[in-house]
Amino acid sequence: MSEGINKKQSLKVIDAIALAMAVALGLFQMLSASYGTWTSYVLSAVHWGFVGSYIVLRKPSKGHIAGRIYDIVIILLTVYVCFYQVQMQERLIMSAGFYTTQDYIVSALAILVVLEVGRRIVGNILPVIGILFLLYCKFGYLVPGLLKTTEFTVRRISIFLYTSSDGLFGQTLYVSAKYIYLFILFGSILELTGAGEFFVELATALVGKARGGPAQAAVYSSMLMGTINGSGAANVVTTGTFTIPLMKKIGIKPSIAGAVEAVASSGGQIMPPVMGAVAFLMAEMTGIEYADIALAALVPAVLYYATLSISVYFIARRDNIAASNPEDVKNFWTVLKEGWLFLVPLAALIILIVSGMSVQLSAFWSILVTLAVGFVKNRANMTPGKICGAFESALKSIAPVAGACILAGIIMGSMSLTGFGLKISSLIESLSGGNLLFALCLSMVASLLLGMGLPTSAAYMVLAILVAPALIDMGVSQMAAHLFLLYFGALSTITPPVALSAFAAAGISGAGVWETGWDAVKLASTGFIIPFVFCFDNSLLLMGDPVNIAVAVLTAALGCAVLAMAVTGWMLHRLHPVTRILLLAAGVCLLISDPIWVSVLGLAMAAIVILVSVRLNKRTAALPGKQINKRGF
Repeated sequence: MSEGINKKQSLKVIDAIALAMAVALGLFQMLSASYGTWTSYVLSAVHWGFVGSYIVLRKPSKGHIAGRIYDIVIILLTVYVCFYQVQMQERLIMSAGFYTTQDYIVSALAILVVLEVGRRIVGNILPVIGILFLLYCKFGYLVPGLLKTTEFTVRRISIFLYTSSDGLFGQTLYVSAKYIYLFILFGSILELTGAGEFFVELATALVGKARGGPAQAAVYSSMLMGTINGSGAANVVTTGTFTIPLMKKIGIKPSIAGAVEAVASSGGQIMPPVMGAVAFLMAEMTGIEYADIALAALVPAVLYYATLSISVYFIARRDNIAASNPEDVKNFWTVLKEGWLFLVPLAALIILIVSGMSVQLSAFWSILVTLAVGFVKNRANMTPGKICGAFESALKSIAPVAGACILAGIIMGSMSLTGFGLKISSLIESLSGGNLLFALCLSMVASLLLGMGLPTSAAYMVLAILVAPALIDMGVSQMAAHLFLLYFGALSTITPPVALSAFAAAGISGAGVWETGWDAVKLASTGFIIPFVFCFDNSLLLMGDPVNIAVAVLTAALGCAVLAMAVTGWMLHRLHPVTRILLLAAGVCLLISDPIWVSVLGLAMAAIVILVSVRLNKRTAALPGKQINKRGF
């Protein structure tokens, strides 16, 4: 009995410490975004000191006494190596290149602690990759051929990773501290205000009267929330709680209901303006202006959601799901009139960034605007306790991102030290035989595998370090190469065997995880094809001749509709498998506008198949007492 009471008291103490840490970090980050003048290493060190300690607190070791002692030691070491980082960097300004024995010991200790803390929050894949790179640093001089390196001592490796701008506290973790956390906090507070429910209601009012109305609402509400919070799985849990039961209620198959939500939520990270904060990460890593990235990403993202929306409509027609009763759907203008204030924070964010204000300061003012909206629209939720809860929700969400970012620092630092980044381009070119399509396929597989279990922002960052230079060397534009990797980093959350968004959706819908995952892959078909298209032709990225851009967008829009027919197996009736294959080929051709004859071929194929299908459908329907074949043409 007393043991149970002690356990509850212990949990309460841990909860209180975690909450205090979350609020402290939030206030520090808000201050640094507005009036702070801290250097990058101070911001990164303080950021990781809080996040790393929180991870250990919330992901404790097994075992009672020994486990607690071990966790306390890890937390103390985490705080110490962060504090020492700040102290040492300040000292190195006056004594660059001169390190003490203690510097080397702390550096090595920092790497070990980061590997342990990172393992707890992102799993084993990324720490193992980090260890392999560390081994390569130490023993790469024994590797024959192209990948051979200079011999490095443990001291040299550890101090470089600890102090370099490419290392643990370098640019990867700095992006998490400088940009990503602020947008996650923005999303957490926006959700607290009740904006999530408003987005669902607004989407339902807009498309709810169409066939499969609740599914259409899921597409657009999840898109709105997904672009802010940066996590497909988290967005599924947030909006899917409302949308998936509604989809099942009108007769949509549970696995498809889960798939629709998973695809819509994951796609939010490729939808401007925020793109799950990855747009700012990409701008930092490439040097391309944020506005240019958002503009380039717009058309592919719209095509992605257009295909999903059309597919939902065809599924509803195929499965004879009636349109919603108009009386059950609120008037769009009524919903907008009641909740338009929830759109103000998003509008403020976009306006501030476009006007030239820094991203951090824009996020800071947008958070304050969100809090003000919350007090106006949902004052009951804006209690100190619930606001503090939103801060902890933000810390919980940033933990896997920051964990992956600091582990990526091991990879990035190792590549910088050994020159591996320059060698991998030659390696990919060698494996692909100089064939760009094969190189893109290799990059896609690497992206899907590396993205398993990682937040999209973290997956993109690792891929941008490892793979993007190779694609750029083979002639892909910098914009296209980075967006290609971002797409497949995002799609990895719906791609089996480790499909976190699909798994979360399956848990809500009650469907099988594999069934939901494969349905999601089919519904996201455009997302798997378009990145290949814009790597060969930048027209869909709104880059190039205006006429070519207009033709590419028009044919791609037609291609999306044709792909939706092929994926769902329905047009005016159920389609025969052969017809679906022909339409699939036609849809892919329509997405390719350079050379133009490929689009023309796709248009001709689609037109012939659709016309023949319509004629046969009419002829069959005219026969007395006859029913159309179950599979159709």
